[in-house]
Amino acid sequence: MSAAKTLIIINPNSGTNSKQDLPKLFSQYLNSNIFNVTIQFTTHPGHATEITREATNQGVENIIAVGGDGTINEIARALLHTKVNLGIIPSGSGNGLARHFKIPLKTIEAIKALNNSRVEIADSGSLNEHPFFCTAGVGFDAHIGQKFSEAGTRGLSTYVKTILKEFVNYQPEIYQITTPETKIREQAFLITFANTNQYGNNAYIAPKANTSDGLLDVCLLKPFPLYKSPQIGIKLFSGSMNKSRYMKTLQCSQLEIERYQPGAAHVDGEPIYLDEKLEIKCIPASIRILVPKEKGT
Repeated sequence: MSAAKTLIIINPNSGTNSKQDLPKLFSQYLNSNIFNVTIQFTTHPGHATEITREATNQGVENIIAVGGDGTINEIARALLHTKVNLGIIPSGSGNGLARHFKIPLKTIEAIKALNNSRVEIADSGSLNEHPFFCTAGVGFDAHIGQKFSEAGTRGLSTYVKTILKEFVNYQPEIYQITTPETKIREQAFLITFANTNQYGNNAYIAPKANTSDGLLDVCLLKPFPLYKSPQIGIKLFSGSMNKSRYMKTLQCSQLEIERYQPGAAHVDGEPIYLDEKLEIKCIPASIRILVPKEKGT
């Protein structure tokens, strides 16, 4: 059997580490009997999507994304409903998709994991036709996503500083949420539509989320007093957010949300500006992802 035609797409601006040594690492650690590799670096936002679409038309079997969740989103959106597999070498700030699928965060280990990987067919989501693969949302996390993108520097420390700065003056909105089963009107600090269990950095907003159940976990965090922030943070990072009295979680395949005015939203952490009416859907079994084989399989 010949090696699979494989394109590696590297975002040189993701994360904080240089990517110039990556071609050498792939040459050293990626099994050439399995993967017949070519490598391309992106040069501008949206370039990864352009490269991916062209590659899928040229018979590529695997595309390996090197970057954060934003880069992965750019590539994965062009792979929806195709037979091309997505591999992930995480090098972003949060790496939510990689963490969910237990892909190693260290570059060499992630490359080695591809040599012994399997294909998992996973769900994706859409927010007003914008695809997402980890989480999308409105409210405080969308507001933070916008501010984080304007910060000039990346990394967890910048993200935490942004949260602390913006939290005090943030005003929660009122949302009308309509699902096939129910209609509710709630004030929310944030609403997250979760395909995976976390935002990234092991911040588990939806600990029970399953990427192959055809459902999204809709996580509505109600406004909470400032003194409760440490407790909320502990629950978020300990995987017990679903047990907070301030959290309401719904599971559904689709829903609509109305808010009073257009505003910030995010898909996989990337900020976007959307109308007051939002349509959210789970797209079942829509993306093929290379994930590490479990021990013994």
